[in-house]
Amino acid sequence: MRTSRNLRLPSSAVALFAALHLALVPALASAGGVSPGSASPVQREQAQAKFAKGKDLFGQKKYLEALAEFRGSLDIVSSPNTRLYVARALREMGKTVEAYVEFGRCEIEAKELAPQDPRYTKTAEAAAAERKELEPKLAFVTVAINGATDATTLKIAGEEVKKAGWNEPAPIVPGSAEIVVETPGKPTVKRMVTLGAGEKTEVKVDASTGEAVGGTPVEAAPPPPPPAPEKPADTGGGDYRTYAYVAGGVGAAGLLTFGIFGAMAASKYSSLKDDCGAGPCPEAKRSDVEAGQTRQTIANIGLVIGIIGVGAGVTLFVLSKPSKPSEGTTQAVVGPSYVGLQGSF
Repeated sequence: MRTSRNLRLPSSAVALFAALHLALVPALASAGGVSPGSASPVQREQAQAKFAKGKDLFGQKKYLEALAEFRGSLDIVSSPNTRLYVARALREMGKTVEAYVEFGRCEIEAKELAPQDPRYTKTAEAAAAERKELEPKLAFVTVAINGATDATTLKIAGEEVKKAGWNEPAPIVPGSAEIVVETPGKPTVKRMVTLGAGEKTEVKVDASTGEAVGGTPVEAAPPPPPPAPEKPADTGGGDYRTYAYVAGGVGAAGLLTFGIFGAMAASKYSSLKDDCGAGPCPEAKRSDVEAGQTRQTIANIGLVIGIIGVGAGVTLFVLSKPSKPSEGTTQAVVGPSYVGLQGSF
């Protein structure tokens, strides 16, 4: 802000000023303590104990814990001095808007109590000075609403502003903020304002017609894109290619088995031939004979699986390739002892 006059309410409107800030941040208005002049000795002692604990935590920079103690003290006795520290804790926590509002409330309450207790004059002065220091860090938007009904609502940056706070500068965090004015049965008004620190703007809204001046209209969210079309079936034989690799792998494993067990069977046969000569083997060699026969059987099975697997792999691989009608037709031929292609060109 360049000057504070544009943001300060007239001295004759103190009650309206308080209502504005209560409307902007209702969560901060929850303290329901008694006035300092009406507090009993027990209430004073309880509130003072929480206030002292809060100041100790504040000094340790434990602002969240301190804030809880200060608010607890306010719930017992609504002292402007305690509210001053609530605002300071919020400021140190980076909650600049809430701190600005609390400093304003503190100033008003302290001025109201100053005639009975002059000590609060200094509290009001401190709150006003510290509040003014926050102004350059905030942006301010004024929403002037005409044609409103009792059911009309105003939200600025997601926070509802009560009717007492309309047409007055509302502090917001610099950046973009959405303004929403809703009246049942009337068009909803949505405007977006983008402000830098220290800047201010005004938005004028006619709630009865939905017309607005200032800010940027908020367009309705675009409809979701249509679902992507289903992927057409793979005509290039992608599935065949996968099956071809699988079949080829099985065939290769079969041939490997044939090679290993065939070699073992041949070795066992050679050993038995040396031990038994031309005649039949004795009974003592029966287990060796059976072992050789088992190895030969496994080798034969591996050979069959290998031939079938490789043949199927070759066939599927050929089928996986895109067809080219202009070049003729081909087909795979698999026989007991032959794997190949035949076709016409």
